[in-house]
Amino acid sequence: MEQEDPVIGYTTYDGVVEYRSERLDGSYCWMVSEGKRPRLGVYVRIADLESKLKEIFVARIIDGPFYTEKPGAYYLLQLDSMLIGNQRTVLQTRPTPGSPVSILDSSRVQEYIGAIGDFKLGRLVSQTNVEIAIDSGTLNRHIGVFGTTGSGKSNSLQVIAEEASHSDRAVMIFDIEGEYVSMNEPTDALKHVLQEFGKRPEGIKDFKVYVPAPNKSRNVDARRFGIPFADIDLEIFSEVLGLSPFERVYMLDVARKAKEISGSFQAYNIHSVISVLKKRIDAQVEKASLPEVVAEAHMGLYTKLSLVDRSAIVDAHNSGEVHDRVLPEAFCAPGRISVVDLNESSDIVRNICIAHLLKEIFRYKSGRRETTPILIFLEEIHTFLSNAKKQTMTATLTMLTEMARQGRKRGIGLGFVSQQPALVPSELIELCNTRFIHRISSDANIGVLRNSTGNVPDSLWSLLPSFGNGEVLIASPKFHHAVIAQIRPNMSRRLRVEYN
Repeated sequence: MEQEDPVIGYTTYDGVVEYRSERLDGSYCWMVSEGKRPRLGVYVRIADLESKLKEIFVARIIDGPFYTEKPGAYYLLQLDSMLIGNQRTVLQTRPTPGSPVSILDSSRVQEYIGAIGDFKLGRLVSQTNVEIAIDSGTLNRHIGVFGTTGSGKSNSLQVIAEEASHSDRAVMIFDIEGEYVSMNEPTDALKHVLQEFGKRPEGIKDFKVYVPAPNKSRNVDARRFGIPFADIDLEIFSEVLGLSPFERVYMLDVARKAKEISGSFQAYNIHSVISVLKKRIDAQVEKASLPEVVAEAHMGLYTKLSLVDRSAIVDAHNSGEVHDRVLPEAFCAPGRISVVDLNESSDIVRNICIAHLLKEIFRYKSGRRETTPILIFLEEIHTFLSNAKKQTMTATLTMLTEMARQGRKRGIGLGFVSQQPALVPSELIELCNTRFIHRISSDANIGVLRNSTGNVPDSLWSLLPSFGNGEVLIASPKFHHAVIAQIRPNMSRRLRVEYN
């Protein structure tokens, strides 16, 4: 048995503190300390005072200190397991009042948490010599990164991406703010903090940046790309454009007609679709024969398709410049991080790109399960698909949920990032088995996560509004329970850190 630290307190009787009028079950006990004031989240060992089997209890301090008229500070402990000899077992009893409590040796803490894996993320806040890691297999079951602006979401995303790249996984980031476009360079910030984690500045060796044809990127080597109309899923395209039910019907109809008449002298593209639609509108002007609601739907569709055409993202290769389509296999190289820079993109361009590239990668991976696993981050997912939009974006929501559920077998991991989880459809949040929850102050946002995240004590939820930058509550099925960790800084450059 490892050498424990000096005694920090003793177990005491139930009911010494009136605890939020809640009834505590047998997995909790109280400790009184008259000297040291331990930190919340610290793991402790309890040597049972009267046990003939020399039982050792492992517990975690989850709340306190509380003070009564009696001397000492009182802490609430959550019992995790028992040791009989060197054999770990489930809780069969509780420690006797008066049993000594000491800090659990750090070499055992990581094992008890279950925070062991090839992704080295940071360290435990309460015991900073305890490393927090996750297994790369966790990523196929999808992750969520939540928190307010400036709480550390972007850093967590980047650290996970770096670890994935070092493990020969592919990573794709839909970059809304254009802050990840220089990850091929080592960071110039927080070098001293990186050293504390045993890390040094390091750029990503295999790094690509893609930018929609009508936009520019701060990465001078960014490849501009367009999307051929012939490759677009029209159901999802209609939802992304916000077409009305009538407009969707005529969208499919005019596209079918344009495809029928395409051939040697006319390509099937957005121009040919608009041409067919314009002829119908012109015929209606010359001789009104359609109901007014139908004529309005045709005109509304024409306006929206013309807006897409002017955005220059669809069929950009026809513009005379070289803006090729991006093949999905380009994103799936081992260790490669690909950033789609959407910083300058309009809502229409951004959403068309996200929807199309996701669909293409899913199609590609569905037929090639043996290819490199890929982790795809969608920043501010609520701006792409929100609760307010999900009733009119059923095909898009279905694509994402299907991609998440079937993608596990095909090596696709999704990362949903949002500062407003209350706006994210519950169907997507529930898909996130591993969650990184940074500082959140809004009761609505906390409530959504609290209702769908298991094995997190109330005391930890109450700490969320006071989290420092980089501190995060991690809840994962790989962990025995949720923990509060400090994520290490990014090793590669992130523009918002470097220049702000």
